[in-house]
Amino acid sequence: MLSKSEKRLIVGLRRARRRSKEGLFLVEGIRTVDEALSADFEVFLCLQSPKLRDTGKGRQLAENISERSVEVRNVSDTELDTISDTANTQGVLLVCHEPQRLLFDLRVETSSTFLIVDGIQDPGNLGTLIRAARAFAVSAIICLEGTVDSWNSKVVRASAGAIFHSHIFSEKWSDLLVWLREHSVTVIAADAHGKDIGDFQVSTPWVLAVGNENKGIRRDILEISERVAIPMSEDVESLNAGVAGSTLLYLLTSNRSI
Repeated sequence: MLSKSEKRLIVGLRRARRRSKEGLFLVEGIRTVDEALSADFEVFLCLQSPKLRDTGKGRQLAENISERSVEVRNVSDTELDTISDTANTQGVLLVCHEPQRLLFDLRVETSSTFLIVDGIQDPGNLGTLIRAARAFAVSAIICLEGTVDSWNSKVVRASAGAIFHSHIFSEKWSDLLVWLREHSVTVIAADAHGKDIGDFQVSTPWVLAVGNENKGIRRDILEISERVAIPMSEDVESLNAGVAGSTLLYLLTSNRSI
């Protein structure tokens, strides 16, 4: 049974300020919960409802959870629906501890590649970029101030579990600039007015910066960047941040041109 204080905590974790204060975040859905467990994220609490056992994958996940030393609260489907941040729950919700990572502890190799996310507000776009970064073996993702919280439950879902297998940092630009200079990282900016990515010669270590959906990348980054663009048909004005960033990551990591 779920206590009133536990319920207040879970509902409160929908807000970035409460997540930051508690160092906790929500994971919902069979696939995403399974990914969190497979990555050995530390679980604070697990909620299960009868719906979890409606499918074979759900029953398998329930067995997996029962074999771990995880604190479990059994709730009704209705109660989980009330607490959940999703429209259609799958009978399971985890409260996990946020990983504590320091950017300056990250080892930088000559072949390392990184992604800077500068002020992106849409959780779907950030989740897509995290998923792409994982797919193309990007070493780490660095979210600057003004970016949607990477542990927002919508970001977690949009990443399709990739977030649990990625190194993600939240940094101030002033600190990141010191780190970039310390490791001699080449900065590449996604910019509609930049050089055709097909003509761009890249050397590692590098970092790709993708900016806010409306404002773009901050001037401080542009001033130290090599700017690249994706050639498109004249009747297409732009791509959204998630698609553009994912495409550029693919081209930069595969050394292919359009």
